[in-house]
Amino acid sequence: MFPLNSFEKLDPSFKVRSPKGKDAQVATLCSLDQFHPDGMIFIKNKKYYERLLDKLNKGAALNGIGVVFQDSFFKTLKADEDSGALERFAFYATVESVDLALSRFSKLFYDEFNARGNDLVDGRKAGTARIDPTSAIADNVFLGTGVTIGARVVIHSGCAILSHSTIGENTVLYPNVVVYRNVHIGKNCRVHANTTVGSDGYGYNYFKGEHLKVWHFGGVVIKDSVEIGSGTSIDQGTFSPTLIGEGTKIDNQVHMGHNCKIGKGVLITGQAGFSGSVTLEDYVAMGGCAVFAPEVVVGKGAQIGGLSGVTSDVPAGAKYSGHPARPLNEFLRSVATLRKLALKDKTKTPVESAPR
Repeated sequence: MFPLNSFEKLDPSFKVRSPKGKDAQVATLCSLDQFHPDGMIFIKNKKYYERLLDKLNKGAALNGIGVVFQDSFFKTLKADEDSGALERFAFYATVESVDLALSRFSKLFYDEFNARGNDLVDGRKAGTARIDPTSAIADNVFLGTGVTIGARVVIHSGCAILSHSTIGENTVLYPNVVVYRNVHIGKNCRVHANTTVGSDGYGYNYFKGEHLKVWHFGGVVIKDSVEIGSGTSIDQGTFSPTLIGEGTKIDNQVHMGHNCKIGKGVLITGQAGFSGSVTLEDYVAMGGCAVFAPEVVVGKGAQIGGLSGVTSDVPAGAKYSGHPARPLNEFLRSVATLRKLALKDKTKTPVESAPR
């Protein structure tokens, strides 16, 4: 737990604005996806504020959550402050830049979280690893502090499973799989060779010639019966987990950014790429090398063509293709039109086609 004056030292622009709560303490940082007791959440603009209010209107419990607003946006909330609407939070404060505060504050909690584990001494030697006796673990496997291995798990040579991660029963990890801290893999999963689960997300904020890191500690949750191909990388969430739903199948050489939410029964083919906070609802399917922009939502049962660049939301059940991705019939018509124009141009004589 950190008192609020800890954040003043890290960012001089941090100011507590609420009449009460100046003595509050913060246990962790959290996102709109998942509230943690005594957590701190950041609100940069109207879009995120409306998402927060919507979550509260649907009955989400605050449990001592404090809010840090970007100062320029906070000035637009005078009516909410005057009405006492902000008093529902444990405290509210402002910073000049939420982005910079994320980088500065996240390191504090990252260090505290990682102090709880030890990935230099094998958990079997330290007596902290919990391994079901029916599991099979090859030579040259490392287990960190507090790792839990379920029944009939098979772990091949060269794997490393870092502190406080769990592997569910009947799951198989093939050679050289790396599982970072705070990763939870369900039952009956298969993770193929040279895959990494739980590496840091790609988050940086530019300030005075330096790219300041956003420190990630949200982990990854992989539900039951998921298969992940070789050479795939799944980043952990920033403050809440990246989520892979039950029965989803991921091909080789896929990259999945932080905070993605993948539904059940999704088919993700080779070399697909996901920016941060992409949502694929249940039973989405795609062709190879499809890529997805940040915060895109693809509706249930939608299909995405190979090599597509998805830059906006896709409705449930829709078929999209192209770059930027658009409804399949529209994309096919545009390809046919361009081909007709190209062939028509070939029928001209060199003099007719020469620039004037």
